[in-house]
Amino acid sequence: MNKKDYVEKILEIGTFISFIALVITVLIQIFTRFFPLGISFIWTEEATRFLFIFSIAFAAPLAMKNKEYVNVDLILNILPKNIRKIFDIMIDLLSVVLFIIVFFQAIKFAKLGVGQTSPAMRIPAYVNFSSISIMAFFVLYYALGNLRNQVRSLDKRGDFK
Repeated sequence: MNKKDYVEKILEIGTFISFIALVITVLIQIFTRFFPLGISFIWTEEATRFLFIFSIAFAAPLAMKNKEYVNVDLILNILPKNIRKIFDIMIDLLSVVLFIIVFFQAIKFAKLGVGQTSPAMRIPAYVNFSSISIMAFFVLYYALGNLRNQVRSLDKRGDFK
């Protein structure tokens, strides 16, 4: 990836905004329940759900970029370095395949929301459903970058030649 990764910056801003909005929405919900002022915001529960989903959709690609996802180091650490490199490439390759599938299935899923709206906020359902497509696209973007970097690192060191 570039030194100035604009995609990363956009995802960071999206994560920050959606998470801060989530916290504010939950605080509003808590405040109106504990201090009944005669107002009840019915939209807060739905907004919280949407904001949580979008904060995950923006943050998951960043985890892929930085390789901060969950893995079993116990097994990988006992393997010889060359074998571990093969496993790292396989993990990146399988991630690419998985998120290609997820991306195209998520588009089909988002299309199911056309013509529907959320009950409280009246937001088109495809907006919320599209979060999976967004996440899958950007995870795929970084998984391809990780795979490219893994293959390039093999060439530079002369491993497996």
